[in-house]
Amino acid sequence: MSNINGSDVKRELTAKRVKGDDRLALLSGFLRVTFSLERRPREKDMSLGFDCAVDFVRRYISDCIMDEFKVSSRSDDDELPVFADAVRLLTALGIMTDDGSMALDAVPQKFENNAPYYVRGVFLGCGSLSVPSAEDARAERRSGYHLEFSFTNEGYANDFTRLLMRNGIVSNRTKERTRSSEKYVVYVKDSEGVSDGLALIGAEKAVLELNEAVVALSVKSSVNRRNNCDLANMTRTANAAVGVAEAIEIISAKQGLDTLPPKLLEAAEARINSPDVPLAKLAYELGISKSGLKHRYDKIEEIARRLSKVGTEAADKGTK
Repeated sequence: MSNINGSDVKRELTAKRVKGDDRLALLSGFLRVTFSLERRPREKDMSLGFDCAVDFVRRYISDCIMDEFKVSSRSDDDELPVFADAVRLLTALGIMTDDGSMALDAVPQKFENNAPYYVRGVFLGCGSLSVPSAEDARAERRSGYHLEFSFTNEGYANDFTRLLMRNGIVSNRTKERTRSSEKYVVYVKDSEGVSDGLALIGAEKAVLELNEAVVALSVKSSVNRRNNCDLANMTRTANAAVGVAEAIEIISAKQGLDTLPPKLLEAAEARINSPDVPLAKLAYELGISKSGLKHRYDKIEEIARRLSKVGTEAADKGTK
């Protein structure tokens, strides 16, 4: 099973055709977090560009802009697409108001009913995803699941968080500082929340792969816990058997096993003859309950401790 990442999700999303208000919402979300304005020499109008290093996303957005607004890129450089009539484009996308001022602190209300596509556009522009694989040694940590959106505007980050909440996605916010800037990150960190977020933006294939990964990790975690439990039980059983064997040796050396009561002697000889047999099986062979046999061994260990104590006290007196 391959590890899911943000690039895979973006490739899935850019393979989908979107039209009408849904496409406008997608473009609005994408350009809100990537757009730039420039004025070229001898040109009166501002031109619109966007910052996107992923070629297939850049081509997808450029095609959507050209198809939606019937404009062509004014740049010969495919890596830096620039479109004329920036005011018209940004106004249509709710990023600029009719009076020419920027509306950068909130999600445009006109796209509230197209929220899945708006969030999809934001993810294409500034989103990232991390999901642990079944082979990942860190897979059992909740922090392995991470869906995030990174912004430079705190007001917008807050409003985007509210948009997610209105669509059933509970997210968190954090502020990150670098030497030159501040970044506001909206993120989801549990597998269920990440799955819901991917479903919201229409990444159905990624949701299926994520659910498969969650099941695989759950099975792995369950197996590990069971193995650890079995190992712990085996260790406890082995330690108990060693303790009984040592007690039997002490009694044998200090006063002889034949001094034990018949039932304790029977239990001691059974352990001597079968040192590696589990307690339950040994009890079955003796025809008594497991708890009954354990009680007999507790008595044997108690006798051994008493004999050891007496021996130690005698030795101490001899040195005085």
